[in-house]
Amino acid sequence: MKLANTNHTTPSQNHLVVRVVGIGGAGCASVKRLQEFASGDLQVMAIDTGSASSNLGDSIVSLVLGNGFGSGGDSAVAVEQFGAAESTVQDFVYEADVVVILAGLGRGTGSGISPLIAEMARKSGALTIAAINMPFEFEGRFRNQSAARAHDQLMQSADAVITLNNDDLTGLGNAVGSLNGAFQRSDQYVAEMVHSITSALNASSARFEAVKRSLQSPGNTLVLSGSGDGIHAGRIAVTNAFAETAPRLAAVVSVVIHVEGGIGLSLGQVAEAVTALREQIGRHAEIHVSSERRFAMGQGIKVTLLLGEGSRPVQSPVVTETPPPLTVTDERELVPSISIFDTPDPVRRRGPVLLPAS
Repeated sequence: MKLANTNHTTPSQNHLVVRVVGIGGAGCASVKRLQEFASGDLQVMAIDTGSASSNLGDSIVSLVLGNGFGSGGDSAVAVEQFGAAESTVQDFVYEADVVVILAGLGRGTGSGISPLIAEMARKSGALTIAAINMPFEFEGRFRNQSAARAHDQLMQSADAVITLNNDDLTGLGNAVGSLNGAFQRSDQYVAEMVHSITSALNASSARFEAVKRSLQSPGNTLVLSGSGDGIHAGRIAVTNAFAETAPRLAAVVSVVIHVEGGIGLSLGQVAEAVTALREQIGRHAEIHVSSERRFAMGQGIKVTLLLGEGSRPVQSPVVTETPPPLTVTDERELVPSISIFDTPDPVRRRGPVLLPAS
């Protein structure tokens, strides 16, 4: 197997090598949906022990492990089958700046292989993000325990783990809709999330390291998404994002907010979105803001939020038995920062002005 190159540097230009790996049935379904948003710089691989990686199109590198009849829900079998494809996957993630892993946990393929590929990608020097689906509670203790073990392994091997619980799928759309419809919305949600992450990272080479540190916060990572329109579309979109899924993070220390809009996107709407975000999370988190124009959105605004959980170190004052003479110290409270940067396509600074017909 080829040795990994760990000497990655920040890209000197706005050109990141982003590679996405979909693992198992859920991961392969997500990369299929991702094709709708993929840019020329996004390279995709699909891996399965069954037939889910077949017929995904020529633009996706497909790997079928074992005899193609699955792993029987046994993660150990999937790991054994992965051995034959390990060098191929190593070559795929080699020299990538960002590797995104998409998978569903609880069955054999996703639970067994995802942590291995995450560790492989991270050792190669890439920013490694795992976006995974956890099983429904009603799927039973065995499957949920398997998913929990794999999730713990991913937390150790990936830089950031973005978790979507299947029990929350009703929050992505109509609660009375079909289960297949909920899974389709979940696939679209994951695909749009990957698009937002890569757009934010590609926005500025000067900000790549800042966003990377935000994604590497020492805790869970939660993704929220919301849309809005009208004069206060930015505020409405952020409010809707928090209304979709109740955040389950103890303390948010870093946020990446990506704002997308059509012809009406303005700097004021982006600023409103950031203000609304501050109202939700408080004033003690770093915020990294990016924006992108997508003309197909018309007057609508969409925000994607990546919330990083962690804790800031608190320095305790030094206490001595004999108080020293009164001196003026230069210690100051850490002030959270906001970095704002645009994607390669500049954002209109002022929305269109509509004049009366008369």
